[in-house]
Amino acid sequence: LDPLTLNDYKAGGQKRRTVCNELLNRIQDSMKSVIVSAPDYETLQIIHTARRLYMRRGLQQTTEERQDLSRRFAEGYRRLLAVTDGDPPAAWLELQQRIVAYQKELRDLGIRDYQVPGLDRTLNEDTKIKEIDGDHVLAEIRLPYQIAHMLFLLVLAAIPTIFLNLPVGILAGMNAERRRKKALARSKVKIRAYDVMLTEKILFCMIAIPTMWFMYFLVMYFGTNFDGPTIALCIFSLPLFAYVGIIVSEAGIVEFKDLRPYLMRLFPSTRRRLRRLPATRRQLQIDIRAFIKKLGPAMGELYYGKTLNWKEIIEKSRDDDLRAKLVEAVNSEADLASLLDAKKDQ
Repeated sequence: LDPLTLNDYKAGGQKRRTVCNELLNRIQDSMKSVIVSAPDYETLQIIHTARRLYMRRGLQQTTEERQDLSRRFAEGYRRLLAVTDGDPPAAWLELQQRIVAYQKELRDLGIRDYQVPGLDRTLNEDTKIKEIDGDHVLAEIRLPYQIAHMLFLLVLAAIPTIFLNLPVGILAGMNAERRRKKALARSKVKIRAYDVMLTEKILFCMIAIPTMWFMYFLVMYFGTNFDGPTIALCIFSLPLFAYVGIIVSEAGIVEFKDLRPYLMRLFPSTRRRLRRLPATRRQLQIDIRAFIKKLGPAMGELYYGKTLNWKEIIEKSRDDDLRAKLVEAVNSEADLASLLDAKKDQ
């Protein structure tokens, strides 16, 4: 509580409710100032992709700088929707559709955005497609080694995973999914409720894993002729075996995921799509930067400011949600004014 409002809080009644409401608003603003908020998950993905495309190649940013840039994109998107009554200009809609198509192409090909610039080196544009045969691709990407390494890791992790991690993992996943659906049905702010799944899995495993180890102890004590030291050694080794199984399984899964883009490069149609991706990305970068350069000055400190007080920005956005106030704040910029006029004429 603010010390200046302590007397009003003690007075009770309407004054206490006012103080509590102000406290809740400050908490809400503080939370919004450290997270990236978006209308839905798809919009959030578009914002992150646009931020990555906007960044100059080779520019190293800290986590805080990337988070700050993502918040600027999210707040700029919110203001754009507010100014246009939820109907953005055609230029942005067309750009948004291209970003979504680019994301879908990355998912289909099984690669990440940061890997696209390197495709120019992997698939030389001067080499004709017909000259790249399967043997050449296999030699370049070391596919046999990748497969052998993945199988070795999965076999190594099979025994501890099947007996120690798999039973608890399956039960924890089923319980977490059931809890996630319940939390999602009750909540008005959760998008996927994956945070609930993580919490429920941790709580479930805290109970299930010691219980399973105790059951193994009972099986070895009553079902075998092992002596006490042998049983103790087996039980105390279970945490180590479980940890090794998790680490090796994780490495095997990563290897398995990395196989998909390698395998897809064996197909001529996929190689053609991979060849087009760098040019598609470069054109998207040019168009996004041009759009932001045209619209950015109307955003004021959101565009020009090097350091921003996000708490103040969130407070202003909560007070200035009406379209008239926002238009009045940015209408002095010729670029945005002309954009709005063009929107009205459509």
